[in-house]
Amino acid sequence: MLGALRLLSAAFWRRLSGLSSRLRRREPAPELRARAAAALSRYVKTNADLLDRAARLAARAERLEREGTPSESVRNRAERARREIEAGLAALRSSFAASGREALEAFELELERVHPALRAYGGGRP
Repeated sequence: MLGALRLLSAAFWRRLSGLSSRLRRREPAPELRARAAAALSRYVKTNADLLDRAARLAARAERLEREGTPSESVRNRAERARREIEAGLAALRSSFAASGREALEAFELELERVHPALRAYGGGRP
């Protein structure tokens, strides 16, 4: 009898765990995902020069360090461009967070799906 209760208990916990994980994986509403995708696309378009500059400076700093002639100036400029991108993404993320948890999840999903390169700048979950 006690063994049957243990089996029932284990089965119950497995089922409960499966149900809870399905609820956590619930997709945000399509209109929220569309809003997040549009906001990210607008961010990328308006900050294309900054994104390009950050990528070029980071590559240049890395190349100079590999060649044995590191440049503090280039590294500082690359870091400054990176911080500007991080600040812009943080502000965008905050605007979605202010709209609620589901809106924030939509933003993070779209960031992963559409613009995974931006995650390197801290646009995803903190």
